Amino acid sequence: MEHPQIQLTASHHALLFSSIAQSVLRHLEKEKGEMLLKNAVRRYGRQRGRRMGLRAKNNGHSLTMATYFAYGEWEVGKNEMDARLKEKTPHARLNVFTCPWHVTWKENNLLAYGKYFCKEIDTSLVEGFNPNLKIEIRSTQTNDGIPCDFIFRDAGLSWVKLLKLAYQKKIHPGRQAIMPWEYHIGHLYKTMEEEIRQTTGNLADKILNTALDEFASLFSRKHITWIEKYQNTDFDTLPLKP
Repeated sequence: MEHPQIQLTASHHALLFSSIAQSVLRHLEKEKGEMLLKNAVRRYGRQRGRRMGLRAKNNGHSLTMATYFAYGEWEVGKNEMDARLKEKTPHARLNVFTCPWHVTWKENNLLAYGKYFCKEIDTSLVEGFNPNLKIEIRSTQTNDGIPCDFIFRDAGLSWVKLLKLAYQKKIHPGRQAIMPWEYHIGHLYKTMEEEIRQTTGNLADKILNTALDEFASLFSRKHITWIEKYQNTDFDTLPLKP
């Protein structure tokens, strides 16, 4: 019997990461566990950023910082994100006051694990998109307790570029760049699983099973099927849209 459609969200993504991070730090020495999480998030972020760059190239768009903003792969509900552009040129400065990852981890008392994701993800996304671009992370909510403060170097968001960005976000690539949350969750798990297996060897099954049991306890075993759907997916290449 097929499982009914499960509506996955950024909160599921956040809780899968914290479940894995909690298990890693439970079974490994702190220093080794933290390095594993750092490397796994970097790998995950660079893969996502690389796909963004591939889409941009396929559409004939140069890999500038302004283009980077147009090719994000995820989308959250209208009231789930409060991000404000504080400066536009020569660098774009973005403050994030509310995001579903921070909210989810805070509500579930899991900020101690979510912080490892926020330390690495944005820098890795930009590096994967174009290693010549630079982003400065001045603060993140999970690590510093204040709004995220990101500076995207040389973005130069003039009114002409902002109009172009608005067009790209709405029309081309628009929704073609957005992937469903089940894809993102499958990607997160596969990449972290690969890093855990490469780093911990025979201990990997114990770490992963503990993480999946924790994740399932928050939702259901049916949610695991959506993770397992993507075990054979190559996340370094552009996916076929469902």
